[in-house]
This record gives sequence, structure tokens and C-alpha cells, in this order.
Amino acid sequence: MDKFDPGKIIKTDSGAPIKIVKYLASGGQGDVYIVEYGGKQKALKWYNPLALRNTDAFYKNLKHNAEKGSPDKAFLWPDAVTERINGSFGYIMDLRPDGYYELGKILASPKYSFTSFKSAIDACIAITNAFRKLHNYGYCYAVMHDGNFFIDPETGDVLICDNDNVVPSGTNTGVIGVPRYMAPEIVVSNGLTAPDLQSDRYLLSVIIFIILFMGHPLEGARWLVPCMTDSIAKKLYGSEPLFIFDPDDVSNGPIDNIHVCPTERWTIMPNFLKEMCVKAFSKQSLLEPHKRPRELDWLKVLVRLRNCVVRCSCGSEMFVDGIGSYKCDCCEETIEIKNALELPTYSIIALKGTRIYRCQVGVCNIEDALNPVLHVVAKDDGTLGVKNLTSDPIKAFTPSRKEKVIEPGMVVPFISGISMVVYDVTINLT
Repeated sequence: MDKFDPGKIIKTDSGAPIKIVKYLASGGQGDVYIVEYGGKQKALKWYNPLALRNTDAFYKNLKHNAEKGSPDKAFLWPDAVTERINGSFGYIMDLRPDGYYELGKILASPKYSFTSFKSAIDACIAITNAFRKLHNYGYCYAVMHDGNFFIDPETGDVLICDNDNVVPSGTNTGVIGVPRYMAPEIVVSNGLTAPDLQSDRYLLSVIIFIILFMGHPLEGARWLVPCMTDSIAKKLYGSEPLFIFDPDDVSNGPIDNIHVCPTERWTIMPNFLKEMCVKAFSKQSLLEPHKRPRELDWLKVLVRLRNCVVRCSCGSEMFVDGIGSYKCDCCEETIEIKNALELPTYSIIALKGTRIYRCQVGVCNIEDALNPVLHVVAKDDGTLGVKNLTSDPIKAFTPSRKEKVIEPGMVVPFISGISMVVYDVTINLT
């Protein structure tokens, strides 16, 4: 269809005016414009009617999403749906701010790449948390690709677009993605199986792996074919999926000089992250959706991973996982890690800025998972302390087992042998 001219007025389904300012871009489903709506500049996505398989169901779902509102600020959510014009329609959403780039561009170009491992991990945390809120709404994201995510590579802040494809879990509006970003059960059904919470959890694991390892979890040796036909893609991503680092079956393993980034990063990442990836992409999880990691499972791993990142004086980063001496791969300087916070099942290195979150301490609700409970702070003389970030008093015990109540906001000196009890979990300072 013809593009709208600047100045043209169209209306929302409730009759509110939308003024076209200028054409912005084209996508797979239609065109995007900058418009004036409600006294602000917004984005208008206008569909090519040929791109939609079930127009009425899609319109109804889109209108429902706009009326219910966004589950989280990370989503560029539909504000309003337009009237229908010549068999087509569109919706209004916020414009993407400057400084955010498509994930595909971040992965492909050093100019736009993440400035640190921490910003990449923060992006994974933000996406996981957004999915958690979306699922609590009763929705699933359904259709995904790396163009869905706009990320600030310096901060890891995330904006998620294409929310017109979001549906109530188990609903099928006829919109399907590409096999690379579809759960195996959706691939083998040719999109006839409705997306749900479990297919979303697979997609979440894929995106986390792609961000952290710079490669797709199923694209190993089997992916190297002269031509990626539909039948090969259906096997690779659907009926015969196999993790590139499957410990029991290396037939889809990485190839030297081709899968360079995934191989290098797999070598340097902590074992607990690799164990999580093996679980997420095991044959069992790939073919039995209810076995897949939940959002809370990923959050526990990601916040732990964030605290493993240490920056050398030369500017390079490394992953460390406990007290000891570590040599920088870039400048070979030795970094000494002298302190740690010992949780019941693992330790976290204690540096200025280290935080422990609610999801790391006992059983918690997913809504409270990212609430910080302890924070390592530093005094002017460089000595460390541990601050109570909860809203309740907690107990601390000296090495001689004297008890002291630590009120919210109070700081305990970081002295080896002190223990703190947070939500009935003992954390030892070493």
C-alpha cells in the first residue's frame, strides 16, 4: 500500500487524532512512522495486510494488549490501536531513545558491542526480569528474533519491541517466527502449536546464551551445510536439536576457526553458568518443555555471574570465583581476591559494590528476586563493610559468637569470622 504523507491525520479506534510527521523505516510486517499523538511524538507501526494471517484475531489481541497496559517499562508497549483503513491498521508506541541499538547490530559490529561483561550480564538480567513480569501478566512473547531487543551497550538497559505479537499463554494468532528463534515443539508443528510459558522459557535461554556466548546454542557442526533448506532447519531447530556443547554428544560441537567466540567464552566462563546452559539445552529440556529453567533459575545464576566479573588495572575483565590469585590474560598482572561472602552452597567474592540479592538467600517469591539484601561498601581508608539493605533488622555474630542486631542501613565491618543471618540463611565473612 502507499505510504502516508506528512501531515495526514488518522485516528485511533476511539477517535483520537494521530498526525503523521515523517516516514521512519520499513520492517517485515509494515512501515514505521514518527507521529504526533496526545501532544507527544510517538512511533506508529502500520501493517501490510498481506503480512498477517488472521487479521481479525490479531487486531483483537492488539487492542486487548493496549487496553491492559504494559507489564514493565522495558516494553515498548502499544499505547493505542488505530482505526482500520483499506483493510489495514496500526498501533502507537513510544519512540526508541538514542543510544539503544538492535541486539543483532551489537553482536555483529565492534562499534556497537557491549562495553563490558557486566553490561552484557545486566542486559540478560533485564530481559529475564521483563519476561518474568510478562508471564505474571498471563502473557507470552511468542515470536522472537534478535531485532526485538534494543540495548544500551554501556549500561545494559533494554527496550523490548514488537509487542504486538504478545499473546495470552496458549493463544495462537497465526503469527509465527523463524525456526532459529522458535522452541522445538513450535518448529515441528509448523507454527500450529500455540506458544506458551514453556516455549517462552526456551526463547529466553536462547537469547541469554546468544548475548553471553556470541553464538546460537544449536548452531555447531550440523549447522555447516551448503544450503539451509526448510527441511534441514526443521531438524536442526525442531525434531533433532542438539546443544553445541552437549557433554554426551559432540556431533554438533564447535568447529575450530568458525565457532571462535562461543568456544573462547565457553572456556573462560564459570562452571556454574556452563552447568546452567547444559541444563537449559539438554536433550531432555529441548524435547520436554516442562523441564526448562524458570526465570528465577536464570536470575540466580545471572546475579551470581555478575559478581564474578573483575576488571584489571589494564582495563580488561576476567571471571573469578573465590578467594585466590588470578592472572590477567592480557597484561599478566596478578589480581589478589582476599575476601568473600560464604553462602550455604557457594561463595561470592567481596569487592566494593558486591551485592547479594533476595533470590540468593533462601526461598523467595519471583517478585522479590532482585531486591538487594546486602551490599559491600568501602570506607575512605579502603576497609570494607557490609550494609544491611533489607527493611528489617538482621543478626550478626562476632567470631566469639556475640550477637548484635543490625538495623536497616547499618554497616558491619568486614572482619573474617563474622557471620550474618539474613532470612534464616547464614552468610559468613571470610
